[in-house]
Amino acid sequence: MPDLRIVVTDTGFPDADLEKSVLAALKAEVTVAKCRTEDDVLAAARDADGLLVQWAPITRRVIEQLTRCKVISRYGVGVDMIDLDAARDHGIRVANVPDYCVEEVAAHTLCFLLALGRKIAWQDRLLHQGTWSVVPVIGSVSRLQGQTLGIVGLGRIGKRFAEMAAPLGFRILGYDVKPPASLGPVKLADLDTILRESDFISFHCPLTKDTQHLMNAQSFAKLKPTAFLLNVSRGGVVDTAALVAALESRKLAGAALDVFEQEPLPSDHPLLKMDNVILTPHIASYSTEAVLQLRRDTAKRVVEFFQGTLGPTLV
Repeated sequence: MPDLRIVVTDTGFPDADLEKSVLAALKAEVTVAKCRTEDDVLAAARDADGLLVQWAPITRRVIEQLTRCKVISRYGVGVDMIDLDAARDHGIRVANVPDYCVEEVAAHTLCFLLALGRKIAWQDRLLHQGTWSVVPVIGSVSRLQGQTLGIVGLGRIGKRFAEMAAPLGFRILGYDVKPPASLGPVKLADLDTILRESDFISFHCPLTKDTQHLMNAQSFAKLKPTAFLLNVSRGGVVDTAALVAALESRKLAGAALDVFEQEPLPSDHPLLKMDNVILTPHIASYSTEAVLQLRRDTAKRVVEFFQGTLGPTLV
């Protein structure tokens, strides 16, 4: 009998064959579940030695009832679905894939930036509606060169996005509670300065108790009415009700969002009815290459842990 039991609590992929091939190095029993709730996780993984988790809630209640778990590996960069304090209290190590989807999310954000700045989506909608005219565009589109881009969160993705945007001639301001040693084209600024001076403000920070609703009614009040907001981090970083109010009252010129406080986004949500909003369904991280890396490396973290070689990917 295998000495270890590994449970994949949930995955959006059609199978877990790749993960199983990596985990084969442990000679472990591997179970693939479809957990959505705390009770689902406990039913599938109460006696597991290790977990691979995508979105299943690994709360304190769950962690307190995991009788053998030693490591939890997250499919992705963010770990906000895992109670890290509880994991620490119970001696469970948490790992992620920090270099996953850096190029993809940075490129997606750049697309958002250009689409908002050049009003591509708006012009596309007009043309599909039969309006062939430059009149709506005249006076509403400004040159990107020389405008200020504010980046909140200067991790791998935020820094890569800055590198992609810099050749377009932006003045780039950045904020991070723990700024990196190398800033590249970014000039550090406090959050208040970024809010007040940015023509575009883009969020690349994790969702924590400190970043929950970082953009709230008070924050929106500090923005230029001509500013655009981009969010490819986590939906909870932005107070959705405050965002909708800012857009409706014209205190914000537009937004581009890949993440939402409620996912999937309800079909009657007011954001879906706004012409100055670009929306994608939490897909910024995806490419064929990124998905293969994610699946392989998430399983690899568990193997590394039990082989005693888990290093800087430990959260």
